[in-house]
Amino acid sequence: MTDGLEDHLGTVSIGGRPITNLRFADDIDGLAGNECELASLVEQLDKASSNFGMEISAEKTKIMANSKEPSKKEIKVNG
Repeated sequence: MTDGLEDHLGTVSIGGRPITNLRFADDIDGLAGNECELASLVEQLDKASSNFGMEISAEKTKIMANSKEPSKKEIKVNG
């Protein structure tokens, strides 16, 4: 996950400290401030995972937004 998060600076902060992800066991929650940032993060994690022979489960992946606006960006996992 370190490889996948390497270039993700993140715009979400708590107490002035940028937070890019939350991890527990084999789950990871990626945090992004906008749709483009989230799409980039998912793409980076997908690429890094495949480099190690792992893949993100598209069936188990969920996207949550804190916005009244409908999503305009298509976010793909495994193509």
